[in-house]
Amino acid sequence: MISSPSDPPTAVAATTVTETVLGERCWGPRAALVDAGSGRVLSYDELTAAVTAAAWGLVRQGPGTVIGLQAPDGPDFVVAAYAVWAAGAVLVPVRAAAGAEETVRRLRASGAHALITCPQAAPRAWAVARGAALQRMWCLGEADGGTGLEPFARLAEEPAADRIPPVRDAGAALLADAPGGSGPGTWLTHRQVIEGLVRFATAGALSGSDVVLSGIPFTDVLGLNGVLGPALWLGATVVTCRGGLHDLLRAVQDHRVTVAVLPPAAASALAAEPAVGHYDLGSLRSVLVAGPLPGRLARACSRRLGCPVRQVYGHPAASGFTHLNLRGAEEGTLDSAGCGLPGVSWRIADPATGRARPPYQPGELWLRGPMVAAPGGGWLPTGDAAFTDEHDRVYILGRMEETPGEPVADPGRLLAAHPAVRDAAVVPVPDPHLGLAPHAFVVLGKPEQAGGLLPYVNGHVPSYQRIQAVHPVDAIPRSPSGRVMRRALLQSVHLSP
Repeated sequence: MISSPSDPPTAVAATTVTETVLGERCWGPRAALVDAGSGRVLSYDELTAAVTAAAWGLVRQGPGTVIGLQAPDGPDFVVAAYAVWAAGAVLVPVRAAAGAEETVRRLRASGAHALITCPQAAPRAWAVARGAALQRMWCLGEADGGTGLEPFARLAEEPAADRIPPVRDAGAALLADAPGGSGPGTWLTHRQVIEGLVRFATAGALSGSDVVLSGIPFTDVLGLNGVLGPALWLGATVVTCRGGLHDLLRAVQDHRVTVAVLPPAAASALAAEPAVGHYDLGSLRSVLVAGPLPGRLARACSRRLGCPVRQVYGHPAASGFTHLNLRGAEEGTLDSAGCGLPGVSWRIADPATGRARPPYQPGELWLRGPMVAAPGGGWLPTGDAAFTDEHDRVYILGRMEETPGEPVADPGRLLAAHPAVRDAAVVPVPDPHLGLAPHAFVVLGKPEQAGGLLPYVNGHVPSYQRIQAVHPVDAIPRSPSGRVMRRALLQSVHLSP
C-alpha cells in the first residue's frame, strides 16, 4: 500500500526553529512552561527573553557549530535547546541519566565542540570533556562540589539585542538518536524540524488553549519536536514532569492538564493502576499514545482516565510524528496509528524488494516527505513492521525482527504451499481484545488435515505475523481481479465483518 497525500503549502523560510516557534508568533504573558516538580513557571515573554539573551551569548562566545545538551526535562532544557538553535548551532541531546561512557560516545560521534550539562551530571563533566575533546562547557543551575563549570546563566549577563539572532541559510539543527539508541543517529535540518512540528501542530491533536504534558523525554525527537515544538508554536502551556506514574497523575491533577502524550508502557500501566481513582483527572480531554497499543488496553486506559485514548506514530528521522488516529473510538480502530499527516508519503513495503504490500499484508513501514531525512529525498525504511487496511489506516506491529534484506514471510503463501492446502487467505477479523486479529481461511484436500496448520504457520513467521485461528472453508471468494472478498469470506464461517 502506498499513500501520497496532497502536500499543502507550508511557509517554511530559510530560518531557524527558534525563529519559527518563538520569533514569528507572540503569546505575551501566557504561561509557556510549568515545571511540575518545582512549580517554576515561564511565560512566553520570559521564555523568549531568556532564549534570546543566551543565544547572543553563544554567538559571542563562538563555541563551535555542534553543542551537546545533557539535562532533564524542564524550563532550563527548553531555554538551552532553543538558544542553541537561535545561535545557528546544531543541538545534540543526551539523556540526563547517561553515564560518562555513553555521553562521550554520543558527543564524539557527533563531533560536538561544547556541552551544556546539568548539576546531576556535573561530577563527571570533566571526564566527559577529556574523552570527547570538548572545547567549552556550561552548567545549567548550580553545580555542587566546586566543579569549576561555567554557569550557563553567565551567557545572558552581557547586554544583548532584543530580538533573536538572525541566521541566514540555516542548515543542520539536530542529531536525532536512532530508534532504541542503536546506530549513529540522523542529522535533521532546521527546515525538516520546522516541517515536522508545523504539520503535527496543524493536525488537530493540540490547540493553543491546551495544557500539554509529555511523558516522552525531550532528549527524544518525539518529545522535543513531536510534543514541545508543536505546543509552543500553538501557544499552549507545556508541563514538564519527572518521576513515576504517581508524579504524572499528580501533575495532571495539579496543573489541569488537557492533553497527555505518553509512551505505550505508561498507558498500559495506567490502565491497571489502582491509584488513578485517587486523583482528579477531569481536565483531561485526550491521551495520545506514541506507539503500538492493543485495542483492549486503549479501551481500558480510556475507561480509567475518562477520556479518549488515541494512537500516534513517529520516527526520529522523520522529525517527529507522521501518523495520527483522531477517530479511533468512533471507527473502532483504537489499535491503529491512523492515516499519514498531510504531506507525508508512506508505504508498507517488502523490505527485500521495496514493492508495496497489499492491505492487511505485513511489511516494513517506509516514509518520505519534506520532514524526513533520507538520502536524496527518497524513502526512509523505519524498521517498524506494520500493515494497512483498505482505508489507508496504518497498524504498527512492532520492530522488524528480520535482518536487513531478509524478505518478510507471508503466512498466506506459507499455507497455500502446504501439501494439505489447495487455497488459502489471511484476513483480519474483529476481535474484542485485539481490535483486529489475523485469521487464516483454507481450502483443504481432506477435512481431517486441518489439525497441524496453526502451529505450522506460526512456527515459520515472526511473532508479529502469527495468526490467531485457521478456518476450513469450501472456497475462497475472490473478485474477477483476484482480490479476496473479505466480507463474503467472513460470512461463510459466520464471523461478523
